[in-house]
Amino acid sequence: MNASMAMIVKLLQGNNEEYRNFFMGCAHVKDIAKGQILLYETPSASGRHLCVETIAHWSDFAALTAKLYPEYNVHKFTSVTQPGLVRVGSPPKKLSALGLQFTSMEEIIKDCVSTLREKGLVS
Repeated sequence: MNASMAMIVKLLQGNNEEYRNFFMGCAHVKDIAKGQILLYETPSASGRHLCVETIAHWSDFAALTAKLYPEYNVHKFTSVTQPGLVRVGSPPKKLSALGLQFTSMEEIIKDCVSTLREKGLVS
């Protein structure tokens, strides 16, 4: 299990760690793979390409997870978990302009929980 999935398991189990100095950029592994292939196949592509669907606070991620899965004991954060981190709700334009359609944070969460259930890592 990678570190991201371990964090989600802890979240579903009610862990209240705020990850104060943690950058929360949601990226589906499939989007990253598609983005890399797209860049390799586009000779004109150059420079850096940020491959995240959104930039959010951990509390935003937790709130959406709690909304989608009320059966889990997801901690409800009452304060900002990443002070100073600016939220960005739209995907980067460089990869989008090349045709990449990003998976939403909601779908990323659903895929994570589905995988964790399939593997028997959460009930």
